[in-house]
Amino acid sequence: MLTKILLPHRFQKIGWIMILPFSVLLFAVNYLTFELSWLSISNSQPSNDGLSGFFDPDKTNYSLEFALIGVFLALFLIAFSKEKQEDEYIQKLRLDSLLVAFYANTFILIIGTLLFYGFGYLEFMGYNMFTIQIIFIARFKWILYQQRKSILAI
Repeated sequence: MLTKILLPHRFQKIGWIMILPFSVLLFAVNYLTFELSWLSISNSQPSNDGLSGFFDPDKTNYSLEFALIGVFLALFLIAFSKEKQEDEYIQKLRLDSLLVAFYANTFILIIGTLLFYGFGYLEFMGYNMFTIQIIFIARFKWILYQQRKSILAI
């Protein structure tokens, strides 16, 4: 059984603890124009490379990037940490769930490409970054729950 590439189970708990605050922060930054002041960086030197308006603004706040990285990291820790009881059946469920997540993500990408245009498409693609991990976690945990529930009913 090759499970050396999975993180220890304790990282899954850390991921579950991280997901809520970073998700709330992501929502607040995107829709409520919230910023963490300690993530602001001021730059008073002008840039002569012609890209100053895009890459080198006078004042930049990295709250959005911080929130995105936090959500990505939390989902990663949840998805790729061992279960308490890790065996070959759990590995098969992981592989099946990953395959379903990729199928669903491809379907969502196709539908989104047909429905969204301009900035809406960019926002759609931004949120679509999370779909593979979310679908994987949801399906994997749901199947585990169903299996455990059926074992307890016997």
